[in-house]
Amino acid sequence: MSKVTSCSIVIKDDFKNVFIVKKKVKKNEQEFWYNVGKKLKGRESEEKCVSRAIKEDLKSIVFNVEKIANILNEENKEIYAVYQGELKTQVTYGNDIIEGAWVSLEELDNFNLAPGEKDKILMYYNK
Repeated sequence: MSKVTSCSIVIKDDFKNVFIVKKKVKKNEQEFWYNVGKKLKGRESEEKCVSRAIKEDLKSIVFNVEKIANILNEENKEIYAVYQGELKTQVTYGNDIIEGAWVSLEELDNFNLAPGEKDKILMYYNK
């Protein structure tokens, strides 16, 4: 069995919207929207990885964090741990983030989500 290599968190509000971010890209790279997330470092736990992602990308705190599921990326055979949580404080974007947006399920298709990101969000809505 492969082990988890990355962690993502679907950040929700009281109105069933989710918070997605757009990351900085190099010139001529395509821009995508993502859930907040990071690759695990060393022997870091999934929970520490999620906390680090929130701290580095949003400089904020997320409450009521709970695991939704693991997802296997068929292309690279990596396993992603998907969590959900509630943002209760104001965000300040980290160095890698250029924009954030609260979006409803109906609005998701209006955003150029990175491959696999919509699946993570749908897991939250369908749980």
